[in-house]
Formats: sequence, C-alpha cells, structure tokens
Amino acid sequence: MTAAVLPSILHQDPRFFQSGKGGYGRRTVYAVSRIFITRSDSGRSQFNYSEVFGSAMSAAISTYSYHPRSRYISTPSNPHLFIGSDRTIENTASVWATQLCYDTFTIVIKEFWPDIHRKFAQKKKN
Repeated sequence: MTAAVLPSILHQDPRFFQSGKGGYGRRTVYAVSRIFITRSDSGRSQFNYSEVFGSAMSAAISTYSYHPRSRYISTPSNPHLFIGSDRTIENTASVWATQLCYDTFTIVIKEFWPDIHRKFAQKKKN
C-alpha cells in the first residue's frame, strides 16, 4: 500500500532522499518529517498521503482480517466465557501508530546509515 499502490495512484515518490547536510538534530528532524512530507512525481513537496493513509489501510486490513472475532467458549469453571474481539478501532489505531513509528525509525536509520557504515569500516581498517 505505502510503497507501490497508493504512490502510483497519487503520483507520489515513495523513496527516501537523504539530506546529508547539517548536524545530527537537523538531519533527524528532516528524516522524521519525511513520514509526513514526500515528493510528488513533479518533484514538489506535498503531504505524504501514501504513507499516512496507506499505513492506516494496511493496519485496518490486517486487524480486521487476521485478528479473531469475539466468541463464547465453554470451560469447566465457566460454561459461558466471553472472549472479546481484537477487531477494534483502538487496536487498529495502535497497529497504525506502531507502523508509523517503525517507518520513522527506519527512515532515520537510512539518513545516518552512510555515517554509521563509514565509522565501522574505519575501525576494521585499523
């Protein structure tokens, strides 16, 4: 949803372009902002509909297709035990927020990966 379907429909570029300029704080803010800002096919900045809404759609699809429905089960101590459903808006929102946080963390790693790689490569040479 976030990397192919919605970007194609909305004419957005899902790739991450490193800043590489500025200090740690400036680059981190830039990387985090890429969850909400992306480039259109024409190169202009715009709201990242494909990431935000694509993650929401993925969370809803997974929550409502994978998680079990509510049901009653019978146990020796309780013959009418009710098991609530995980198919809730709260659970969907939690999955969505988790996915956005994971994607944000991944983008921050992508921003700093060349620096991290260079640092470890220098230690191996010494």
